[in-house]
Amino acid sequence: MKNDILYSFRRCPYAIRVRWALLICEIKVELREIDLKNKPLEFLNKSSTKTIPILIRNNNEIIEESLDIILWALSVSKKENLINKYIPDNKKERILEIINENDNQFKYHLDRFKYSTRFDSIDKEYHFLEASKFIKRWNELLTNNRFFFGDDHTIADWCIWPFVRQFKIACESQKKINFFQPTTQKWLEYFENHRNFKDLMYKYTLWEPSSKKNYFPFN
Repeated sequence: MKNDILYSFRRCPYAIRVRWALLICEIKVELREIDLKNKPLEFLNKSSTKTIPILIRNNNEIIEESLDIILWALSVSKKENLINKYIPDNKKERILEIINENDNQFKYHLDRFKYSTRFDSIDKEYHFLEASKFIKRWNELLTNNRFFFGDDHTIADWCIWPFVRQFKIACESQKKINFFQPTTQKWLEYFENHRNFKDLMYKYTLWEPSSKKNYFPFN
């Protein structure tokens, strides 16, 4: 059967969290790594948002939002009961709330801290401090828990850790210190040191229409 197709970009946190979900759900896709500065025409014709990731299902359905791709992966995985495991009903509202907080508020300040030269008249330090408020608030959730909502990770952890990792990279490049509490550092290291991380961040060649098919996971 024809594989579903994922258009991806290796370092994009939205794409990272989708690939993480696919690994957890044990779903194999054809992966098309694209250059965001030179997006292929076939991708542009498929995507209404012109952003990655997008999933083209083998029935030609297009799923464009990363969270929707994650929910789809959970729903079609052959592994049992994943939705209840990673989105427990009694925590669902809070899980979706914190993901929304990350995607709309934290990311706003993260972008303006990390990529300040792309924005006019931006106070980089202000956006660092505003982003740090979210890091501190999320750290409070980790004070008595291994993950945000208990001893097991949920899609909230999946969706947020790639952005927190991006924040860490930005802080290190700009010589910031003490930007994480030890609990946050330990939480992030769980994902960075996970056995799936190598497959997650495998460096694919850029896709072209004439390219040989690549698959994710690679092996």
